[in-house]
Amino acid sequence: MKRINKFLIITLLLGSLTGCSDILEVELDDEIRSTEAITDGISLRSAVTGLYSLAQSGTYYGGEFVMAQALTGGIADATGFRERFTQLDNAIIPASSIYVESSWVDAYALVNSSNLILEKVDELQLDDPESEGAAHFFRALGLFDALRQFGQFTDMNSEFGVPVFTQYVDKETARTIGRSTVSASYDQIISDLEAAVSLMEYDSEKFLVSKGTAEALLARVHLYAGNYEEAEQYASLAIENPDYELNDNYNDIYESEGSAEAIFELEFTETDGNSLTEYFSVSPPEVSANYEDFYAVMSDDDDPRGDLYYDDGRVVFVDKYGINDATVDGNAIIMKLSEVYLIRAEARARMGEFELALEDLNTVRTRSLPSMAIALEEASDFDSFTDILLEERARELAFEGHRWFDIVRLERAESILGIESFRTVYPIPQREIAISGGVLVQNPGY
Repeated sequence: MKRINKFLIITLLLGSLTGCSDILEVELDDEIRSTEAITDGISLRSAVTGLYSLAQSGTYYGGEFVMAQALTGGIADATGFRERFTQLDNAIIPASSIYVESSWVDAYALVNSSNLILEKVDELQLDDPESEGAAHFFRALGLFDALRQFGQFTDMNSEFGVPVFTQYVDKETARTIGRSTVSASYDQIISDLEAAVSLMEYDSEKFLVSKGTAEALLARVHLYAGNYEEAEQYASLAIENPDYELNDNYNDIYESEGSAEAIFELEFTETDGNSLTEYFSVSPPEVSANYEDFYAVMSDDDDPRGDLYYDDGRVVFVDKYGINDATVDGNAIIMKLSEVYLIRAEARARMGEFELALEDLNTVRTRSLPSMAIALEEASDFDSFTDILLEERARELAFEGHRWFDIVRLERAESILGIESFRTVYPIPQREIAISGGVLVQNPGY
């Protein structure tokens, strides 16, 4: 992604990190106020670049969001000394958790900054469909990440969705916005992604969002929402897109930036470094791969996907983003084609099409394990298919921000982790409840 030195990262959040004021404003070098910063096409594109930078946050896709889903998902261990990682590792997360506070801020920073861009596009009548589409995409991504963590995202009848708003809000207005239902939350996410698809063009560039990126994310969102025909439809669009092709070698996507398999990589440079290698590579690492329930089974199978981890006899280091903490330019993989094959596989299995589902799953599996395809008799019903799917998704997508959501939506979190059912949803940060004066309602059980 081409970097722009002066860009907009100005957002009014629904709350803030501990120790900060209720409103977080990061202004341009010349102190221009956020509502005045977008005046023409050039400043609009600069503002869109700022959305990528928000996603790069060390507590978002550039770090803790990715690690959190592996920790709560049971494939990672907290091996350092930070309390928030230990809480995530135990999947017992208090409403005062520093992680949930920062994650809430990150998601709504993306949402509110996208709102501002879309308002200015309309107000100034700016004709830039790619920028407008990108803002719709990132608003959808922020809302989806909030919903997956803080809403009962597997229950379309639940009232416990997340706050949804499509206008740029000031401090006082933010405090008046309560929770939408889960169904309404999904409706807005899907609407934004459909808008992005209608506005943007296909592009082989892997570091910027495009029509293909939005279609792939729509496949994921529809799968989570239980819209399996739509999930299959959008997954097929991505699979048939000539801009995307499975790499011959699984590990190539981590060794070659923007490879054929990548759909969207969040690009990092030495200037705007990725925090993941810092957490993964120090000794002992803050977060390591779990040996018994994750790494050992790959090692036993001689699975080349295990080559991205290093067992030193004490802990298993994660090398997906680099092998030492000086390597800070490893990209975050937001979407890749192997995930889309597994999305279509699951959607087809949900609809009872197990033979077609296994074709997709084995397309991914046999790339790494060519002699170990799954036979139909091993996955003849959805329960047995789920066991195989979860293992395959763990190996293929580990430490990329998926595992927790997978075991929750496939109804295995309680049995795998031994937790109470209410803990399959993260608590809304208590600070946000307090700031809202009770307008925001906490998740049941907390």
